Amino acid sequence: MKNKLKTILIYGSIFSLAVILMSVIAYVFDLSESKAFGWVSVLVFIAALVFMQKTYRDNYYNGFASYGKLYGGTVLMMVVASIIIYIYTYVFYKVIAPEQIYKMLEVARANLYENDQLSSEQINQSYQFMTKYVFTPMAMSLTGMITTFLEGLVFSLITCIFIKKKQDGFTEAMQGIGETETDTDE
Repeated sequence: MKNKLKTILIYGSIFSLAVILMSVIAYVFDLSESKAFGWVSVLVFIAALVFMQKTYRDNYYNGFASYGKLYGGTVLMMVVASIIIYIYTYVFYKVIAPEQIYKMLEVARANLYENDQLSSEQINQSYQFMTKYVFTPMAMSLTGMITTFLEGLVFSLITCIFIKKKQDGFTEAMQGIGETETDTDE
């Protein structure tokens, strides 16, 4: 069990590093508004997820894992990754680039003014609400954590279908023979 926890922590951390790397690239090159970069980020997210699942299957389950075992491990890795993303996002918006929140607020304000159905008072109230509750380091961190976790769950439902690999009946039956209680992790 200790080995499984270590494996999940390592792969969850590696996955979060891929997501953080894409965030840093978007910040450094000011690509946050680029739709093409958004699609590239999604592809990197999925590729990192598939890499993580294949490596987990091959290294922890010796190349064979059922859908349930693979999905369960992936969910735990996504919990780890989401916590790391939460910490990174909070530090990013609180310390590294607090001006990014101001930029997002200005875009939101411009979008509010484009809506012809809102009065000036409604626009000001909406802007004050967003300033106080939506565009804060804590709120952005929670949003990043929840989004990462939910996207990971949804994409994992699909990718596990292709990554799972069942053993043949003979290999599965013979797997426990010759092993002692201390050799197994489960």
